[in-house]
This record gives sequence, structure tokens and C-alpha cells, in this order.
Amino acid sequence: MSELNNLLSSYPLSELLILVVGILAAGKVVWSLVEYWLGKIDIRVGEKYKREERWNNLDKKIDELTHNLDKHIDSLAEKVDGLKVQNDQTHEHQIQLDKSLALVQERLQETSRSYLIDAHHKFCYEYGQIDDLSLQSIERRYLYYKTAGGDTFIDHLMEEIRELRRVGYYEKPSLDNE
Repeated sequence: MSELNNLLSSYPLSELLILVVGILAAGKVVWSLVEYWLGKIDIRVGEKYKREERWNNLDKKIDELTHNLDKHIDSLAEKVDGLKVQNDQTHEHQIQLDKSLALVQERLQETSRSYLIDAHHKFCYEYGQIDDLSLQSIERRYLYYKTAGGDTFIDHLMEEIRELRRVGYYEKPSLDNE
């Protein structure tokens, strides 16, 4: 306390008051300066924080989108696998249909072949003549036979049938025994 008394006795009260006011003013200036720089630092830190927050949000959104995309890709992969199975089944079914069609075509060819041979023998060997309606029916069956992939053996038989003497449908008394 003696030092305070020495100070008060050395300087007049007005100078001490000016000194205290100066110290307070300097403190105020220092305080304002500190607040200013802290504000600047806070703005920079806040901007940096906001940028980091935006990047973090973008990272989260990208992760979420990637996860959703992975789900969709997996879903599409399952659908593709299902379509592959259906395609394989359809392919197997198509193979069976092709085999069935080939068998039907072969049977049609064989049936037509047998019919044409029987018709040839009937009209060439038994009757020796043919009417136009029967010839038309035989020609139609012959076209089916050739479309089904018939061979040339029947071509020769058809030539013999075409060379037969023609009679009208109502003029065939010897053909009525069919």
C-alpha cells in the first residue's frame, strides 16, 4: 500500500486520472482490435467450416446415390438373370417346336408321297385315264409335296400322270369304281 501512497503523492490527481483514462482507452482499443481479428478469424473459420460441411453433405449424398445405384444395378442384374432363364426356356421351346415342325413336315411329305404313288398306280395301271378334277387334286398334292422338300422320284410319276388320256368328270364310267 505504500507504493500506492507514493504514486498518489508523486503525481497530481488530474494526471493520475488522465493515466487511468488512457489505460482504459488503450484497453478498449486493444479489446476492439482483438474483437475485430477474432471476427475475421471467425468468418474465415466459419467459411471453412461451411465449406467442410458442404463437402461432407456432398460426400453423404454421393454415398447415398452410390448405394441407391448399387441397389438398382443389383435389381437390374436379377432381372437380366431372370430374362436369361426365360430366354433359355424359350430357346429350348423353340428347338422343340422346330423338331415338331420338321416331323410334321416330314409326315406331310410322306403322306403326300404315298397319296401320289397310290394315285399314279390307280390312274396309270388300273384306269389308264384321268379326269381333270382328279388331276387338279393330284397337282395340288404334288405342290405340297415339293414345298415340303420332296424328291425327284415323284416328278417322273407326275409326268406319267400328266400324259394320261383326259376324260371329263362326268364321262368317266370306268372311274366310278373308286
